[in-house]
Amino acid sequence: MVPRLLQAEAGRMEGWCQQMEQETKDNQLSEEVLGKVRSAVGSAQLLMTKKFEQFRGLCEQNLNVNANPRPTAQDLAGFWDLLQLSIEDISLKFDELYHLKSSDWQSPAGALSPPERKEDPKEPPPPVPKKPGKGKPALGREKSADSVSTSSAEKQRTEARKRLMAAKRAASVRQNSATESADSIEIYVPEAQTRL
Repeated sequence: MVPRLLQAEAGRMEGWCQQMEQETKDNQLSEEVLGKVRSAVGSAQLLMTKKFEQFRGLCEQNLNVNANPRPTAQDLAGFWDLLQLSIEDISLKFDELYHLKSSDWQSPAGALSPPERKEDPKEPPPPVPKKPGKGKPALGREKSADSVSTSSAEKQRTEARKRLMAAKRAASVRQNSATESADSIEIYVPEAQTRL
């Protein structure tokens, strides 16, 4: 059942947040590391207090036969897919923090984490899709070779963004097809019945 999954994810994130908050109390961390901890903990808490609660409410509405509008199972599945993308993003943030912890909270200058830097530096970065119609070059894309490294975290974020866009497109197509089918309903009344 999905609420159990939701509860498990919330418990897992709460554990991460508590552990990282304890780490900030027990260790003298640099401002950079403290910023990463605050970002990860804040993102997790925001997800749990806003989106998780919203999803829980939608599940309750789905079970209530008198709810109007009543979310469908398809609606819930789509929302859960979007939540999974956010959960993956937060997991990556905490993975980075645990890696920093294992290296005594020391981060090499400009590197996210040493294991991710072991990839072939000659491998080109994945192509960035361009937005049509802007006519301006994307700002911030021209960076040094060090900052353009293709780490697995970046690849995972890119894949998560692609899945999010695909999920949004699929939801849009479902919504449009439902609207079109509702608009195209015709009522046929035989001519014989209209004469009374």
